[in-house]
Amino acid sequence: MPPSNIGTVFTALMGVDYDKQLYFNLQSGSFVDSNSRFDYDLAFDCDAGKFNIWMNGAKLMLLAHSGKTSFDAISSTDTLNKSWQVEFGYGLADSNAIGKWGNYPISNNEVYLLNLGVDDQGNNLGYKKLAVKDFKDGYNIVFANLDGSDLTNAIIAKDQNVNFVYYSFNSKAVKHFEPVKDNWDFIFTMYSTYFYKEHLPYKVTGILTNPTKTHAYLMDSTSDFSKITIKDVDNSRFTIKRDGVGYEWKRYEYGEYIINTKYNYIIVSDDRYFKLRMLDFYDAGGSKGYPKFEYQELK
Repeated sequence: MPPSNIGTVFTALMGVDYDKQLYFNLQSGSFVDSNSRFDYDLAFDCDAGKFNIWMNGAKLMLLAHSGKTSFDAISSTDTLNKSWQVEFGYGLADSNAIGKWGNYPISNNEVYLLNLGVDDQGNNLGYKKLAVKDFKDGYNIVFANLDGSDLTNAIIAKDQNVNFVYYSFNSKAVKHFEPVKDNWDFIFTMYSTYFYKEHLPYKVTGILTNPTKTHAYLMDSTSDFSKITIKDVDNSRFTIKRDGVGYEWKRYEYGEYIINTKYNYIIVSDDRYFKLRMLDFYDAGGSKGYPKFEYQELK
């Protein structure tokens, strides 16, 4: 049974296939927006001094560097014997799968191979080849199927009000579904990781923080949640990684998810501090995909 709550309790209605990505604002105590994790393929950094391009880790997209600069020279054989990279949930540029695509705004013209990931049934969504041509009025990209068909050019402009602007290969459209960056603290989502022991790229379900304004860390699993106060905050422990809460508050055993309700997280947002713990992963009917959490502002 979940412990008795002493803070405010919310449930993230992700759904049994974890389709929804849900944005939450700690200060207002509300979910402020949502979208499907299948709505996009690429996320483009909108920070004025950054030019990162991220794959959609919620679909377990993978990337391989072709080592080639001729777009027409790429074919399906280039997918063989390649080292495929996941897009980690860290949100750090030095672990970004595409990496530094040029001496901005000039491109190095490398062609990237993209595995588009899997659908909610685990079926592969196919492949694309992608090149970033430059950055002028926006990110200038070209993409196509591996055989060169469905060749498409697109320009994705930055939007200073959000962290990322998104693009969908399927609809060939720029997507603006992220809330303004000052209006949310973390997102419930699937994202990618890599289990090194098993040599396995894998999707996990957890919490990623807003890179502009919110940071978190796991305090401990021994303190009494009800007794944690502002005096227990250690500012040196906040991480710039987006997975400061992450997914390890649950584990999978004997066909079900077990929640570690003793994991105490500390979160800072606009110089306001909060404690948070996870309580459940199932709804009243026993369906997975409904993570329940409790939090309280620290005084």
